[in-house]
Amino acid sequence: MGIVGTMNIELWAVVLGATDALLNLEMPYGYALKHLKLKDTPLYNEVVNARGNLDIKYIASNLADEGNPEFIFLYKSENSSMPLEYFSIGELLGGNEKSGEYFDTITNKWNKEIFYILSMLRLTQEGNIEVADKIYKMKANYKCNNINRSRVSSQDNSISVYDDLYEWNNDNLTCFENMVGLPEVLKDELEDVMERFGRGYSVFRYDDAYKNLVTLAEIILIGYNSRDKKGGKKEKFANPLTAAIAKDVDVQSVRDNALKMYKERSNETHEGNNLNITIEALKELRCAVRKLMQNFISFARSQYGSIANKTFNGIKREYIRGLRERINTLQTNGLLLLCRDGVSVD
Repeated sequence: MGIVGTMNIELWAVVLGATDALLNLEMPYGYALKHLKLKDTPLYNEVVNARGNLDIKYIASNLADEGNPEFIFLYKSENSSMPLEYFSIGELLGGNEKSGEYFDTITNKWNKEIFYILSMLRLTQEGNIEVADKIYKMKANYKCNNINRSRVSSQDNSISVYDDLYEWNNDNLTCFENMVGLPEVLKDELEDVMERFGRGYSVFRYDDAYKNLVTLAEIILIGYNSRDKKGGKKEKFANPLTAAIAKDVDVQSVRDNALKMYKERSNETHEGNNLNITIEALKELRCAVRKLMQNFISFARSQYGSIANKTFNGIKREYIRGLRERINTLQTNGLLLLCRDGVSVD
């Protein structure tokens, strides 16, 4: 075995929108949550402006007084060995190409992990949450040859964390664990779905947020090679959504709301009419789509071992098959009326 040096990579990031309740949750992938004074972290110069005051986007997330701010921080540290070739004179004089590539590989991997964590938190329960101004630091050394690298990046989107801070509810722990426990290959396939759900928090364009959420639900409920020719897309949207999220006592009202949601998306898309897409309507849709995603993920987690085609599309087909069976049962029991007085409900 060749002689090696030592390497440490560290991440610090501000969690926007979080309260101390989030500290009850154990983070996956080796991350930790810490409630600390800003001055005790490497992020001070990234969070305050030239006058020494908090940047405006951090004010609502400050858990102490403005003079000595405190935040919830996301932290990760990794120690490992680094081959001697990373510390050669040619490598160091040449701009640390190998160490730079290694640093980029690690930070890209961690960025992806943070995306998953934020997506899972949003999908677990309502509330705005984001991670901002991440700072990565790498220190490596072999004898007198040292490498130091740092990078500051931001992952916060143009969303609001001012009106709806993220209050973690430990009752949702099983839901979060279901998402964490999904196979990594399936998480990769769900990346577009998770990203669309994040767009559903936009406070600047309710109509775009609304359309992304309906499209997300369609990806789950309609976007497959269906042999079911009955009804149009609105029925293929509303009926399985109802089967996935409704309780027996509110089946019909959930279906009526689902049809209304689909209609509002169509009105905005085809007619430019978005008068009914308000913040309240957006939140109602978001909560419905969240329940759908939770139901799908619970199914995928529990049935993954028995499904032959373990791709997203393969799991989705089995999931839709189960929803069709529930639709038939609800109809048989008189709980779901697809038509009223001979007219399709619209």
